[in-house]
Amino acid sequence: MERERMSGARTASSRLEAVDAMRGTVMLLVFLSHFADAYLYPLGGEHAHLRERMNLLTMMATPGFMVISGLMLGLLHSRSRDFPPLRTRLQRRGLFLLTVGHVLIVPTCRFWADAPLYLLRVLPVTDTIGLALLVGPWVVTRLNGRTRAALGVALFAVSWVVSLAWWPEAAYARVLKEALFGQRELSVLLSSFPVVPWMGVYLVGSMFGEWLGTWGRADPKGVARRFEFVGLGIATCGGGLMVLHIAVHHLWHGAGFTTLMALTSQAQKYPPGPAYVALYGGTVLALMGLLMRAEQAGHLSRYMRMASVIGRHSLLAFMLQFYVYYVGLYLLRLPYSPLWPLLFVATAALQWGALYAWDLRDRAKEVSTRLPAAVPASGAR
Repeated sequence: MERERMSGARTASSRLEAVDAMRGTVMLLVFLSHFADAYLYPLGGEHAHLRERMNLLTMMATPGFMVISGLMLGLLHSRSRDFPPLRTRLQRRGLFLLTVGHVLIVPTCRFWADAPLYLLRVLPVTDTIGLALLVGPWVVTRLNGRTRAALGVALFAVSWVVSLAWWPEAAYARVLKEALFGQRELSVLLSSFPVVPWMGVYLVGSMFGEWLGTWGRADPKGVARRFEFVGLGIATCGGGLMVLHIAVHHLWHGAGFTTLMALTSQAQKYPPGPAYVALYGGTVLALMGLLMRAEQAGHLSRYMRMASVIGRHSLLAFMLQFYVYYVGLYLLRLPYSPLWPLLFVATAALQWGALYAWDLRDRAKEVSTRLPAAVPASGAR
């Protein structure tokens, strides 16, 4: 019986490590995207075109991060025997992102947000995540996984209806629309990750976390295959919309052309389009299933250990990289070099080292809290 308990503990840890590793992989794509912004964008010309091509490789970052954040909510809720204290912790983290996090991040955007009152016109993705952390823990205790997923899809659809049909003239109403539902061409805000569609993605992700927290315990290999097949199916739907996008581009230029192009484009990020979310969100789910399978088979263990360090501290990593790229690298104004991939690796390694030190601190703190009261934390006898 003791051996079975130990085996079960390792299996649960494996699944969590695969999730953290996938989240860390997504954060590496965020690093690459913002590295390209800070290093290549100021150079202009052909280098700016290289940045645009690189950004196509990193489009998976935001859908992946929102899906996995929602997945973690569903996973924690399904495994927790006493969720209210955990709900309070998540909501406190959401308040932190909306206050301290916002104040720390927005000033770093100065180099590209060169406009009057830019501090008031930038809504980073952490604001949206913060709101999701406030609302999500409340929703997850009242609705089951399928209902949350249905609500998420409905929010996403309603958001696009409002975005396409509502064109307010008052400045405050335009801000409200751009912040909540999104608009393809912003008129007041400089940057916005609209709350309602991304909240929908977050709630859909929470259903997959429930899968992992329930079925994953009894059948870890089966749930990994389920992630692969479902993720591939969703990504295939996104690919089908891309095919439709190409057909519309070549065959249709009548009424509704721009709307159809936006809804079927894999590059429609602001606000997030169906093809964009399905293609990249589905790809993340399928890749996570592959990571689960690889971990269960003992493959890629070194990579997953390294990536999971970033994944376990993804919000800290997200704030840190703004200062590394949007402040440090941008202020250096380095000339272009064909060896720029080595520069990116160096910046990523620097951040990984800082996160690893933070991870060691957290682990030491966790171990000390588990020691019996009679045993000194230092280990002295």
